[in-house]
Amino acid sequence: MTCVLRSRSSLFLLSIGLALGFAGCGGSGSPSPHQASLGSIVDGVAQAAMQQQGMPGMTVALAKNGTMLYVQGYGVSDLTTRQATQPSTIFEIGSVTKQFTAALIMKLQEQGQLHVDDSIAVHLPEYNFPSAITLRMMLTHTSGLADFTSFPQLGDWIRNGVSEATVLTAVSLAPLQFQPGTQYSYSNSNFFALGTIIEKLTGQSYAANLTRYIFQPLGLMMTYYSLPPADQSAIGYTNNGAGLVPAILWDRSAAFATGALSSNVYDLVAWDNALINGKVVSPASFKAMTTSNGFEIPGGGSYGFGLALATFNNRPIIWHNGQIGGFTAETAVVLDSGFAVVVLTNDQDANPDTVVLNIMSAVCNSPQLSGNC
Repeated sequence: MTCVLRSRSSLFLLSIGLALGFAGCGGSGSPSPHQASLGSIVDGVAQAAMQQQGMPGMTVALAKNGTMLYVQGYGVSDLTTRQATQPSTIFEIGSVTKQFTAALIMKLQEQGQLHVDDSIAVHLPEYNFPSAITLRMMLTHTSGLADFTSFPQLGDWIRNGVSEATVLTAVSLAPLQFQPGTQYSYSNSNFFALGTIIEKLTGQSYAANLTRYIFQPLGLMMTYYSLPPADQSAIGYTNNGAGLVPAILWDRSAAFATGALSSNVYDLVAWDNALINGKVVSPASFKAMTTSNGFEIPGGGSYGFGLALATFNNRPIIWHNGQIGGFTAETAVVLDSGFAVVVLTNDQDANPDTVVLNIMSAVCNSPQLSGNC
């Protein structure tokens, strides 16, 4: 997963390519030789990446079918206090949020409140969106909608907050990037609008829908739409040219359904396992979420509903990256085995792709450890 879809100078991006990351959770007592071997490989790759990229902190988790194999925190979550990063530390996850939004859309389809082939104009008639754009196109980034994170007013929205109507009006007035349905181009505007549709149909906030349909049923106690408790969270950093400095936190209203969530590796492993095993949406809905949009994305593979689709060693994986002010993240799952990877950093300029890919290659191509994959 090495192909960047948005400039690295952007505060909010998804990068796409081929990779995976892991970690696991050691219990009490002495580690088994297997755990020690797995841990030494993961630690070696993670520590090298920390040094090469100058990251302040990172957590890495490797799991299979929801069971942790190895989990570890590296570096510090706060450069001022030098607080060591814990495996349970919460990070913002940026665009990994999109798969949660896509799952809510599928829940509403299961309830008969919408269909993914509905026109956007049916659900948001107050804006001048072309009727040719469907929810499916928005879920798969084939709508042609301009990306609001490239608009000049984004900085003000990040710092001061913004209404959904303001963002959607600006998107509706911007020229389309291409005729709807004819190309793939990653645009955060798609999922921003989907969040508003969720709210309109349910009469509840996006955050309330997450709590009702995802957080509470799955027991995700460390996943937040609002900013998480400071004493459990990492400080996000960016490099200003002279060194690492605290990054500007995005107002939640600007990130919204496209990137506002924060979580830790434990909750994200639980989420991945629930999603692929029919505990979030129906098997039919999950199949739709993991069906290609018909276009190749930069770096190879394709895109489903809020999920990037690719293969590793000729096996299907789902994955997604995220970047938001001060943080980068990535999750990935091998679908035929349930082998899952989560990498979270408190460095806006870090590239978790290399961490994921290097660990995946080391573990999955190892005669001793490939049974994990």
